[in-house]
Amino acid sequence: MFVGDLTSIPLCDNSIDIVYTSHTIEPNGGQEKPILEELYRVARNYLILFEPDYELAGYEARARMDKHGYVKNLQGVAVDLGYDVVKHKLLDICSNPLNPTSVMIIKKSDSLGRFEGSPFRCPNTKQALLNCGEVYFAPDSYLMYPVIQGLPCLLENQAILGCKYEPAR
Repeated sequence: MFVGDLTSIPLCDNSIDIVYTSHTIEPNGGQEKPILEELYRVARNYLILFEPDYELAGYEARARMDKHGYVKNLQGVAVDLGYDVVKHKLLDICSNPLNPTSVMIIKKSDSLGRFEGSPFRCPNTKQALLNCGEVYFAPDSYLMYPVIQGLPCLLENQAILGCKYEPAR
């Protein structure tokens, strides 16, 4: 677990076997493309989205989604990005008809080998981070990210400049 930003995920490329969401990106209308690009970038094999589906929803549900700024056209954006959408359908069971959920499964074109090392990367410089216990450290830029009660805070605006910091060897 870590704190991060959906449009600048602090993980290395292809570092997570299967990335899935469950109503995670729903309130980010207008950010569909950058969020899908980031989720796809960190996924190694599959990206599985369980999100409200504006296009498959009824009129009343669409009005509610418009009011709350929900994402739209996730399948269209994925196809426009050239992603291989192997499944897209509305779920059979829906606890809230005003928030109908679909599943979309995107397969990455080339399954990559096992990822080695720390999956975390600096959200500012994109370089790999060193786990130094109390901080994650980017040695080339001297940026440090705090670990608070075991939870790495890997947000761009949480970086601390540690020009005199020397990680333990």
